[in-house]
Amino acid sequence: MPSPSALAAARPARPPLSAPLDQLALSMEATFAQSARMVASGIEAHLPDAGTLLACLPPGALLGDPDTYARHLVYADPLARFSAMLLVWRPGQASPVHGHRTWCAYRVLRGTLSERHYRWDAASQRARLTNTVARSAGDTFSVPAGLQHIHALDNAGEDVAVSLHIYGVDRDHIATGVNLLVDTEN
Repeated sequence: MPSPSALAAARPARPPLSAPLDQLALSMEATFAQSARMVASGIEAHLPDAGTLLACLPPGALLGDPDTYARHLVYADPLARFSAMLLVWRPGQASPVHGHRTWCAYRVLRGTLSERHYRWDAASQRARLTNTVARSAGDTFSVPAGLQHIHALDNAGEDVAVSLHIYGVDRDHIATGVNLLVDTEN
């Protein structure tokens, strides 16, 4: 019987479908990134003003949740292509560091959010902080699926902030189909 190292040497390093599937994945990432940019552009061109969007929140929602930022579903596409959420951020509240399992576009409606950007380090399997930028009311951004855009949002201000997020998932998958949590280097 051949030794385990002889068996490993006899096997191809990667299955024969690896290269074509890797190319398909790159194509899909480009398509998802383009989708996110198109949605962000559509937000700027077609969505109502911030006051109209904030009126979609239930009574008292602008007070936020004392424990964590609050997410409110304000629209679910009937064909399950996307969902829109308003996020209410009390001072000091932050998202975890994450990539996305799907595309996302977001707009800050009220206040200012701080967005920390990270770069994925495949060797350590951790994300490294690269920079921080302020996102003010009216700013609109797109985020592609995957680990090429890892970030965290937080409200470092003294007032409640609100942001609109549109995710490329059905309403039933908001909790599990959006954030791709990652570990960070200290």
